[in-house]
Amino acid sequence: MQPAVSSIQKLLRQKLNIYPDTLTLKTELKRDLQLVDWEMLYLLNAVEQAWQISIPPADSDNIVQIGELLAVVKKQRSSQLH
Repeated sequence: MQPAVSSIQKLLRQKLNIYPDTLTLKTELKRDLQLVDWEMLYLLNAVEQAWQISIPPADSDNIVQIGELLAVVKKQRSSQLH
């Protein structure tokens, strides 16, 4: 899962100019990275573009940690394969 965390870290740097020291699956996007609502939406959009998926609003509303974001990405990617 670490390569996926690194991909999120890269998106944070490129899209939002945020340089977290370390990211783990438990890193909270709003609390630990201090993302505000528009930054969350921008990050989710960047994730959708990077992985060519669509994150439903019901899923995006429940994303708090990096691990939850990656779980949604995995779920969406696997549903595209079926």
